[in-house]
Amino acid sequence: MNWFTIALACAFLTACCDSISKRIMQENDEWITGTVILAISLLVLSPVFFSLDRKPFTTDLAILLAVALPLEVFAYYLFLSSIRMAALSLTVPLLAFTPVLTVVSSWAILGEGISWTGGLGISLVTMGAYVLNGDLANRNLLAPITAIFSHPGSRRMFLVAVIWSVTSTLGKKGVILYDAIPFGVVLVFGDLVIFSLVALLRVRMGWTECHARKNMPGLFVLAGILMAGAEVTHFVAVSLAPVAYMISVKRLSLVFGVIMGWLFFRERNIGYRLMGASIMVCGVFFIYY
Repeated sequence: MNWFTIALACAFLTACCDSISKRIMQENDEWITGTVILAISLLVLSPVFFSLDRKPFTTDLAILLAVALPLEVFAYYLFLSSIRMAALSLTVPLLAFTPVLTVVSSWAILGEGISWTGGLGISLVTMGAYVLNGDLANRNLLAPITAIFSHPGSRRMFLVAVIWSVTSTLGKKGVILYDAIPFGVVLVFGDLVIFSLVALLRVRMGWTECHARKNMPGLFVLAGILMAGAEVTHFVAVSLAPVAYMISVKRLSLVFGVIMGWLFFRERNIGYRLMGASIMVCGVFFIYY
């Protein structure tokens, strides 16, 4: 199985996990949601971690984690709070900027370059992802951009795109130092420690509580399993391909989101959304070939 197929799987798993996370946050806050999902994900990944051979845990790896973990935790919190407080159509499109920003960060940190066809592909993926969620129905393609200045949820998601462009590159450095899956598991563990401490503090202070009524436990378990799969496929794919290419393919999660929205939630305006998806697919063609 090559990196492209693995990255596609990551995109699908990510889209599913994000949709379920938004449903969970109708009753729980970001810290509770993140903590439980991360805990279940770690539970799923732990047997895999202990069954694999690992490189020694070095000082360089510890320094990398000290830099990457706070950024990862901050970005995940911002991501969850963004999709909780704002419409997906105003927030998710902003993640389309991640592949373009990753070109710069991967060059600066790893010295990775891209071909002209790869650059064209990344540009098309970014353009398509934006069109995918632009408000063409009201002739307001700039809605997500203008929302950066008017809506806190969109501002947070744009910051997520910037942070993830850096952490995805740091993640590849971690893969080099500690191998793909082991590094992903260590990162999940670190995220969980910080998220759980904040969540516990908020519960003890009476600022929030965990709601597990009806089908909520099942949703938590499913989201955790999907996150585990997304983590594994993310780090395996990023170990096999330039970071900017992998992240561009991963952004196809927006396409899967459109399809699921049409199939399961009967969302409208499927025509222009599929137009954006088609532009993204063309971009992926240039990246892969």
